[in-house]
Amino acid sequence: MNLAVSYPAELLRVARKVVWYDKPAQTMADLKTFLSHLMVNGSSADVAVVERTDPAEEFRRVLANAPAAVFTREAGQKWHEQFGMPVRSMPRRQFRWLVRPGGRSFHWQMT
Repeated sequence: MNLAVSYPAELLRVARKVVWYDKPAQTMADLKTFLSHLMVNGSSADVAVVERTDPAEEFRRVLANAPAAVFTREAGQKWHEQFGMPVRSMPRRQFRWLVRPGGRSFHWQMT
């Protein structure tokens, strides 16, 4: 049996805005993805809406364990400074080329 979680309409509106490629309820179910995209793409009004339901500690936790390739350098620096955390570079995706035996065909793999 699947129980549907109901979210306030204003949170769903923010989720729809900051993670446009997923359904809002799906976005809300993954707090790390939601908050990281909010911190990069959300307005100050969007952040204020979410801060009413999610404590600042959740934002800090997401920032400390940021997913690769979501935060821009500017957004990462802004949020680190806002929370008084040492500014560090954000994780990036790594790509490597794989060569098949015989060296004829290759493809890249994201790590």
